[in-house]
Amino acid sequence: MAKSKYEQPFTLKILDGNFNLVCLINYASLQWDRMYNTVGKFVIEGVQGDYNRDTWKYVYTEKRKELGRISQVNLKKDGSSKKITLSGLFYEAELNKMICYAKPTQFDDDAGTHNGTSILRAGSPQWITVKGTADNVAKAFFNGFKQISFRNYLIGDFEGKTLVTKTFELPIAMGTVAKGDYHYAIHNRNNEKLGDKLYNILKESKASYEIAFDYDNKSTKLNIIHGIDRTQEGHAYGVNPTIFSMTNGTIKSASVVTSDTDTKDAVIQVSEDETQTLVLANCLTDSVGRFTAEMMASNQSDFATDKEHKLSVMADASTVLQDKGDIINMEFDFVNSSYDYMIDYDLGDIVSINIPDIGINIDTQIVACHEVIKNGTWSMSIEVGDILRKRGS
Repeated sequence: MAKSKYEQPFTLKILDGNFNLVCLINYASLQWDRMYNTVGKFVIEGVQGDYNRDTWKYVYTEKRKELGRISQVNLKKDGSSKKITLSGLFYEAELNKMICYAKPTQFDDDAGTHNGTSILRAGSPQWITVKGTADNVAKAFFNGFKQISFRNYLIGDFEGKTLVTKTFELPIAMGTVAKGDYHYAIHNRNNEKLGDKLYNILKESKASYEIAFDYDNKSTKLNIIHGIDRTQEGHAYGVNPTIFSMTNGTIKSASVVTSDTDTKDAVIQVSEDETQTLVLANCLTDSVGRFTAEMMASNQSDFATDKEHKLSVMADASTVLQDKGDIINMEFDFVNSSYDYMIDYDLGDIVSINIPDIGINIDTQIVACHEVIKNGTWSMSIEVGDILRKRGS
């Protein structure tokens, strides 16, 4: 059976800091790890070319959505032989340059006298909490924290001779929002990295974000993406169901690891100042009382009512518990089949998996695609996330 155009080795381009083409490269092997709920990464071994640290900044191919930023180079010279390995993260990692910093009591350019401030009000978010569907909450955080302006003495000016105004902004525009079921969400600004915050906001809705690179216009946009339901029972009209199984020959091997070693389903959150100690306990609906403890990120005085404060703290508890549930890690090696990668199924899509020999008959989401190109041959394994539905039980 012929492979689709996405299931074949592809050429890589090296771009400079302005996204201009430097050269095309040949390589011995490539690991291209596409991830849904975290930043993906790449490793390219046996690179052939005249490496230049000043110009080799990015890796790009028209065959994939990702743009890779070269962050590590391993050069080995042995006589006349030179070996180059390039590695790094995909461009989504740029968002983690920015921080969702807490709202200052005062801004540096407010009227009156106030000490210990540097953030400028212009362009800074004026809210503490954002509520609404997850896509709108994510957009609010992106637009609010993709830039920062502040006025302060630069590090090293320990005599305090000159106040300097600095502005930093990600060169990424807001793009499109895919159709999908975006759940209601409440999120606070708690000094998280911006990229990690967006992943947390969107994860409960089975959504995520990508940075789309326009090679012709040398520009980037943030798109909010949502996997397509391709399951046997849940697929929409016009969407062909995708069922991976050893029975139909689409799965060659499977590895399943489950663990509840450090599961937490409830949170104690504490806030202390000179006058009072506040303690709030939050738990999931099906909690059996496995607690963890966190400092409360928000102040009671920031909210008009007790209900607003409790809902705000509950939103933080939800984020804390998001990655503390039972671990179910499934990885599958696929064989060439009637399903075409990135056409019939892709990263983020919800698919059906049926392996009767180990009791798996589920609907789940593809959260990672690990592609390998070696000796001119393409192969892939995928990871799936939480079980969305158990079927036939």
